[in-house]
Amino acid sequence: MILPNNKLSYQGEKLNETIKLRYKLPSNEELEEKIAEKSSKDERIEEVIPAYFPSKELIAAVEYARLLDRPLLLRGEPGCGKTRLAQALAYEMYGRNYRRYYFEWFIKSTTKVNEGLYQFDHLARLRDANLNIKSGETPTTEDIKKYRKFGALGKAFLYSTPQSPVVLLIDEIDKADLDFPNDLLLELDQKRFFIPETREEITAKKPPIIIITSNDEKDLPSAFLRRCVFHYIDFPSPDDLFKIVSAKAKAQEKQFEIALPDALIESIITQFGELRKKMTASQTTDKLPSTSELLDWLRVIHYYYFTDKTRLKLTDTETLPTELLFPEVLLKTLDDYKTNKAL
Repeated sequence: MILPNNKLSYQGEKLNETIKLRYKLPSNEELEEKIAEKSSKDERIEEVIPAYFPSKELIAAVEYARLLDRPLLLRGEPGCGKTRLAQALAYEMYGRNYRRYYFEWFIKSTTKVNEGLYQFDHLARLRDANLNIKSGETPTTEDIKKYRKFGALGKAFLYSTPQSPVVLLIDEIDKADLDFPNDLLLELDQKRFFIPETREEITAKKPPIIIITSNDEKDLPSAFLRRCVFHYIDFPSPDDLFKIVSAKAKAQEKQFEIALPDALIESIITQFGELRKKMTASQTTDKLPSTSELLDWLRVIHYYYFTDKTRLKLTDTETLPTELLFPEVLLKTLDDYKTNKAL
């Protein structure tokens, strides 16, 4: 590890099973003021955090990014775990209270940089200004601040400290328009931004840990890439898939009231691997099934293992039959379905 003396360095060891949390979700105002330790109402939500098994190379990339105070840019095929790294990292650093130090910015085709920094309610400001004119009151700078609302990146800069660095996910940056990454250069490089409406400059006391994901829908500009540490997440190996599937199956045991035997889990992974190998070799494949489809497939198999095992047509050793069960879960285009449903 690059940061051996830092208790918050990432080891990738605390999410080897699914975690269920139950907590009060603070309001936006409480998040911004960092209060809401207690509430008279018990308005709680439940959150399930799936197991996460990062590679040694990915763990090292996280530490390189932290050492350099640069964002970590993750690429890889959909479903390989890019998005989930940020949550797993925050949970390992802060445990059950990780939501206080973790922010998410999900990018859309229409997303603009200012949305991640702050939004200013100009209409409310104009309305109140007219009322102030009638009453003769003069608003102060503090009065004007109530009209600005920080976005995920703005909050990350505000709340990140040397003792408790914030983790920020910027997900699927390649969905935005071509200018979006370039519009972020100053903020990512200098960890600050200016709010002209309130004449404030927001500067991070400690650069947040920023995880950026891309599905390669668009090429990212060189100036943006220079400011990032880069890592490509490979599709999980059979051993890693066994860890992922076993952890998911264990998490489902309470609901389905029965455990899946290791032999069945191994045959699920084997058949899934054979399907991917066949589809990879084909020049007409539209979409390879990812770990997301694999876990959905596992859930369907687990359900019928509990409710109607005969539908699975298992062998005497409790492994899958040679035919592909429930191909609708794995194959997501018509051509792939027609070509591969028979395996």
